[in-house]
Amino acid sequence: MTHHSQLNLIMLATIIGLAIFLYLRPQFQPETDAAFQTLRDPDTVQTIRIIRHDEEAILQRTDGNWHLSSPYHARADESIVEKILNVLSANSRQRFPLTNSEDFNLDKPLIELYLDEDYFAFGGLAPTTDQQYLAINRHVYLVSPRYAIWIPVKPLDIVSVRLLEENEIPVTFEFHDFLIQRNGAQTGEWRIVSQADDHLTTELMIRWAELWHSSRPAELIVDQHDRLTAQPIVRITLQHGETIQFSALESDNGAIIFRDNEQVGYYFPEPKGRQLLNPYVSE
Repeated sequence: MTHHSQLNLIMLATIIGLAIFLYLRPQFQPETDAAFQTLRDPDTVQTIRIIRHDEEAILQRTDGNWHLSSPYHARADESIVEKILNVLSANSRQRFPLTNSEDFNLDKPLIELYLDEDYFAFGGLAPTTDQQYLAINRHVYLVSPRYAIWIPVKPLDIVSVRLLEENEIPVTFEFHDFLIQRNGAQTGEWRIVSQADDHLTTELMIRWAELWHSSRPAELIVDQHDRLTAQPIVRITLQHGETIQFSALESDNGAIIFRDNEQVGYYFPEPKGRQLLNPYVSE
């Protein structure tokens, strides 16, 4: 073979290689373009379904608030839901046709996410970048792995850890041996309407009411036997008129407190548990 022929073969191989590269390379989009700009506004999403590690969680928006409806009923942490919905605003500069799910570790997705009817499947990490494969409809995108990190591992991780939400302003506490009430709106002073003895001072009353808003449990409990054996302890009326009944199961180690119509309990070890159930020791 002559030197000229060798050069022609090298040039031909180069052209063929370049053609294959151009055919297989991902479709690039401008840095400022949102790959998912045609998807819905997060504020319009009404249902979220998450499948991860063979566990499923379903959330529903009711009256503007998110609640976990399966595998148990409880209030959802709104900040966590907001992070889940951030996937709708993800940006991507690379897109691949979804021809073989195994190429992206999407044959068995790490996470499956449904936002109403929109389906998202999180696959593996790209071998040469720190980005993750995300399938939407018939395409796969490379996105930041933070969108997968923001999706809770277990359903219990979505539950709100507050006995009372920030926007739930109590105006009345009705305990078994006393009734306290706030005069006027949120900034009104608390007053003692009735009590079994004279040991409940105004300072104790204010401190105890604040405990119900600020305390965070050491653990969330989903044992339904505990839920069924809990005893009513306090009825709280909120500023907008809603009344919430709380029940509790006490032990020497602490207390598990339940809100009515919810299936998750809040465990408070001693002395916090005793302080929440007894305003006379809230100091």
